[in-house]
Amino acid sequence: MTVTAAKSIAKIARSPFAAALVAFAAVTAGGLPASAQPAATADEWVKICRTDEKQKKEICKTAYDLRTSGGQFLASIAVVEATGEARKFIDLIMPTGLLLQPGVKVQVDQNKAEEGKYGMCASDGCIAQLVASEALVGQMKKGGKLTVTAQNQSDTPVEFDFPLASFKAANEGKPMDDAALKKREDAIAAENAQKQKSIEDQLRAQQRKALEQP
Repeated sequence: MTVTAAKSIAKIARSPFAAALVAFAAVTAGGLPASAQPAATADEWVKICRTDEKQKKEICKTAYDLRTSGGQFLASIAVVEATGEARKFIDLIMPTGLLLQPGVKVQVDQNKAEEGKYGMCASDGCIAQLVASEALVGQMKKGGKLTVTAQNQSDTPVEFDFPLASFKAANEGKPMDDAALKKREDAIAAENAQKQKSIEDQLRAQQRKALEQP
């Protein structure tokens, strides 16, 4: 989805900033593989903090955007915490086309899965949320991957795997400032554009080869 759409969905979720950066991939009954693997690049969690003027609290999100190897946005996850509050939340932006019932399951490695429920959907994505227990956040800091499992319209499980290697450092470290965040977004946008060009070049080469065959 576009940045504008991302902000609208984040606003629905009462978030101070958008978690997603690029277009959503709509999930049809058989349109997504059973396991959605992340791209090898931009493989890091990012912590961003904003002040909520109404609540007079600083709200921080440690977030990860999951993309295909071609740079296409699949889903995002964020651990949300506010100063002075012990309770934390996990916000998920999931593709459309998934069954809203029975919600999603969040699991770190082989630990016990925790359940989340969808709150609201827009035309290009749905928000799911669950309370992030101390046990779950602790598992994320020590774990290898976090798997979000949803159901597609064929009632088949679809898994979204988020690597956790950089989560602990991001969550416990200083938040990224606006300048660094913009630089990162620009770099990701440029990288995705290059990936898209490479894919298009490969498709054109295949088409030329097919036309040249007798």
